[in-house]
Order: sequence, then structure tokens, then C-alpha cells
Amino acid sequence: MRRSQFCKSWIVSILASCGRLRAIVPDLANRPRQLVFLTPIDSQLNDFLNEIHQIARSEPSIVERIDEDLDLHAKKKKLLRLADAEFLAGQTPDLPKLELKLRELKIDDIELEIGRPRTEAYIVYVFLMLRGWGGGCKDQHARLLLQESMTLRLWLEHLGLELPPASTLSENLNAVSNQTRSLIHQAQLRYIFQGRLDDFGKCFIDSTAVEANTERPTDSSILVRLIARVCTTGGNLHRLDLPDMNQIGLLEQQQELRHLSQQIHFLNGKARGEAKRKKLYFQLLRRVRRLRKRLLGDLESVRRSLECRADLPPSRRLMAQEVLCLIAEDLEALEQAASVCQRRVMEQEKVAVADKIISLSDSDASFIVKGGWNTVVGYRPQLARSGRGFVTALVLPRGNAADSPHFATMVKEQMVNTAVIPSMASADDGYSSQEGLEEVLSLGLKVVSISGAKGKKIIEAQQWKSKPYRQARAERSAMESLVFTLKEGFEFGEMMRRTHENVLAEMLEKVLAYNICQIIRVRKRLSEPQEIERPAA
Repeated sequence: MRRSQFCKSWIVSILASCGRLRAIVPDLANRPRQLVFLTPIDSQLNDFLNEIHQIARSEPSIVERIDEDLDLHAKKKKLLRLADAEFLAGQTPDLPKLELKLRELKIDDIELEIGRPRTEAYIVYVFLMLRGWGGGCKDQHARLLLQESMTLRLWLEHLGLELPPASTLSENLNAVSNQTRSLIHQAQLRYIFQGRLDDFGKCFIDSTAVEANTERPTDSSILVRLIARVCTTGGNLHRLDLPDMNQIGLLEQQQELRHLSQQIHFLNGKARGEAKRKKLYFQLLRRVRRLRKRLLGDLESVRRSLECRADLPPSRRLMAQEVLCLIAEDLEALEQAASVCQRRVMEQEKVAVADKIISLSDSDASFIVKGGWNTVVGYRPQLARSGRGFVTALVLPRGNAADSPHFATMVKEQMVNTAVIPSMASADDGYSSQEGLEEVLSLGLKVVSISGAKGKKIIEAQQWKSKPYRQARAERSAMESLVFTLKEGFEFGEMMRRTHENVLAEMLEKVLAYNICQIIRVRKRLSEPQEIERPAA
């Protein structure tokens, strides 16, 4: 019995990979039970899996879009394989013409053929939601959940599915686009509306400060770490069949730079240390600029060597070019950091944040000032909440963006996601602006409330004192509860991924998982009065 079901699942996955069978959601109701005595445990995880399955059943486009993303990912990999194959097959003196031919390869012309069965789109959907709920799929906690959870094991066996390896699963999850994540979010909200769990008549808006996966920078540490990263990368170019950058004396110079940086840090909080700090920074900047000049010459030498290498396959050449571009960007950032340090420390000039390098690991992170008292290196997402606690919109601006320009944007985003015009919108005084207020009112909302002294100035006194506006201001505090729940229950306050696009993907996954948990809570809350009335009847 199990062998026949396995063969059927294998054939389905092959046909799906060939494009002959549309991506499907397994039918949970009609699947025979594999294990007689073991039944799913009545747990939060089982409820979570049931809800995401029902959403996929009601919105098959979710699995279809994920399958399209997996196809695109597979085509990109195949494009490189084809380019390498043609290159190796064409090892003739006529290499320039061959290179022109390789440029003609386009991803739209790639067709996927029968190969090894790949991970089904439905499994990718399930674990995309689980990653937002419990974290990544490669750390120790996540592996323990995936391997030891009886609920998850029974769920997969019941559907005739298998748990893929962690590395394969991670690659497929990362292949899903943010557009698909947004589509899943909209499908969730339609499912909520159709199930009468919320009418989306209310819209509460607020922003929060989120820490990036980086540490707080200092001028000296940025200079030292940029030098270290360039030297480390340049010393491993032999892995790409290129000559390493000259390593003679680099270790000694890096040790001297680290020593100077430590001496600068030791002066923090000490009286009469300003003159000594300037002296140490002067020595640090002079050595950094000398070393940068040398590294630029070494990089140019490696670039000339790459241009002369006609034996490198296209995939290898592309990888080498990307690595050399990263080294060049680091050397350019090194000059920028040295210039900012010269202006800020030596010339006592106030430097704009836009001119500074905030993070070496996440170039999109910024200094976020929220409330005027706490500074965070990270991001400032905008969130919209419905009346029953569902996240209806998420927007991630770049940098420390002000709240006021995003008032109308967030209301429109909720309207697009839910296809419902809310009757009320409420925000704090950070969103106060006459233009924003008029724009939101023009969308057809009856009550547009902005709390605080700034909001009171732009709202008519009669409206401000009316019951609907007083109620809107009172209910706005629910946003604080949402932000607290997201940060404490779903680790929304500290990101693990880096750069804007990846951070947005992580935030969307956490929002999707939160909405599922909120569906479970609201459904139980609505069913409680009915359960009380049944025994009484």
C-alpha cells in the first residue's frame, strides 16, 4: 500500500516538474489514514497546519504561484548549466564567436525536462508558513521541530508527502518571491472576510523600530573590518582559479590596525582623551589609506588576469566577476568611511547620516529614531491592523522614513489587500498632516482620527469631541498590543536576514504566521458563546 502511494506521489512530482500537471493542493479529507493508532495531537501546531491547508484549498493560486517561482529558479540554474556545457563543447580557437553565442541564451527559451523529482510546491507553501511561525529551517531549534514533531510527521504522512532535507528546503523557500508572499497575504484576508472573522471596517496604523542583523558601528571598527574583509576575500581567489592578491605583510598590518582601534575604544569615557583620540585616528587613517592604495593595485592585477583567462566556464567567470566587484565596492566604501572619519573626528564636522556607512553586513540598514529617545540600527516598517487584530498591510520604507507621508499609503494598502473600504482609520500624531488627512477622507472613510496635539489642530473641534472620534482614539492603543505580540511571539523586533528585499520577505512570513494564529484565536473566541449555549439548551 505504501509502495503504491509512494510511486503515485513520485509520478505526480515528475509530471509537475515537466509542466504537464498543474500544481495541486493535496485533498486532506479523502486521504486514507496511514497509522491506525496514532492520530494528530490536538495542539496549536495541528490547528496551524489545518488553517493554512484550508486557505490553500480555497485559494489554489497560492500553490500555482509558488510552483511558478520554483520553475523560474530551476530555469536560472539550468541556464548556467547550458552555458557551461556549450562552453566546454566549444573549446576551439574560435572563442570570441562562442562568447557571442552564449550571450544569446535567454531564460525565456529554457524548457524544463524530466529529471529528479523536486520538492512539491505545496510542501514549500507549508514550510514557508512554518518558517514565519518558528524561525528558519536550518538552525538547531527548527531542525528539532521538523525532525521530532509527531504532529508534523503525521500530517505529512497523511498526505503522502515526505520531509525534504534542510538545505533543499531552504533553497526552495528562498526561491519564493515577495510578490507571491503578498499574494498569500491577500488570500489570507479574503479567507478571513469570507469566514466572517472580520469585516475590515477599521484600520489602525503605526510604525515600529526593528533591529537589523548587525551591530552598532564605530568609525574605527568599520575601517578595520573593511580592510579585513578585502584581505580575506583577496586571499581566497585561488578557489575561483584566479591568483590571490599579494598577502605579504597584510597580517601584520591588520594587527596594527586592530591595536589602534582598541586603543581608540579604551579612551571612551575618559577625561582629556580627545587629543589622544585625534592622534590615534590620524595614525589609523594614514595607514588605512596607504593600504587601500596597495590593494587597489593588487585588484587591478587580478582583473587583468581574469580578462586573459579564456578557459573559465561562464558560471565560474560570472562568480569571479561578482567577487571582484564586491572587493571593489569594499575599497570604495573604505575611502568613504575614511573621509567621513576625517570630517567627523579630525575636523569636528557634523556629518549627515546619508554620508555614513551604517553597517558592513546590511547595506540597507539605517539609524532609526522612534519616539525621540531610542536609536536602533535597522528598519522602520509600517503596519496596519484591523478591528479584530489581523495585520492587513505591511510596508517597509528605506531608511528612517517619517510616518506622516505614509498615512494615506497604509489606508490604500489595506483597501487593496482586503477589497474593502474601511469606515474608520486611526493613527497617532506622528501621521498628522493636512494633506494626508484630506487624501484619506477622499477615499470614502467616515471617521479619520489622528491622536495627540498635532492631530487635534487639524481636526475640527466638533468632530474631535464626537463619540466616533473619541472611540477611534481609545481603540488606537490596540496597535501597541499588536506590535508587542509580533515582537515577543514572532521575533519581529530583530531580523535574521539582511538587505531590504530579504528583510521584507522575513517580515511578510512573520505577518502571515501571526495572521494564522490570530485566525485560530478569533475562531475560538467566536465559538465560545455557542458552546456555552448548547448545554443550556
